[in-house]
Amino acid sequence: MWICVVCYAVGIFVLKYLRAGRSLYAVGGNSEAARAAGVRVDRVVWIVLIIGSVLAVIAGILMTGRLGSVAATQGEGMIFQVFAAAVIGGISLQGGKGTLFGALSGVLMLGLVEQILRLQGVSGFYIKASYGAVIILALIVTRFATGQKQE
Repeated sequence: MWICVVCYAVGIFVLKYLRAGRSLYAVGGNSEAARAAGVRVDRVVWIVLIIGSVLAVIAGILMTGRLGSVAATQGEGMIFQVFAAAVIGGISLQGGKGTLFGALSGVLMLGLVEQILRLQGVSGFYIKASYGAVIILALIVTRFATGQKQE
C-alpha cells in the first residue's frame, strides 16, 4: 500500500508542478501543436512508455509476491478493468485531459463496486459485464456533457 501511495504522490507532483507533466498533457491533447510549441514529442512518448513498463514490472512483482506463484495468464483481462477505472476517473479517451487523482478515484470506486458485487454472490461474468456497462455509461455521459460528436 505504501508503494502505491508513494507512486501516486510522485505522479501527482510531476504532472502538476513539473515541465514534464505539462509536456505530457500537451502531447496527449495534440501532438502536432505540442511539437510546434517546442516539446520533443518522441522523447515524451518514449519516456512514458518506459515509465509505464517499469510500473507494470513493479505491479507484477508485487502480485507475484502476494500470490506466491507465477502463471502465464496471471494478468489476463486486467486491461479491461484498468480501462473502466480510467473512464470512471474522468480520463479523456481523446487524451490530454484527466488527473492522476481522478484515476485513483476511479480505481477505488470500481474496486468498491466489485467488492459489493462479490459479497452479494454475483457471478464473475456479470462483474466483468458491469465494467463494460460502466464504460458505456461514462462515454454516454461524457458525450452529452461535452456536446461533442464522435467521429
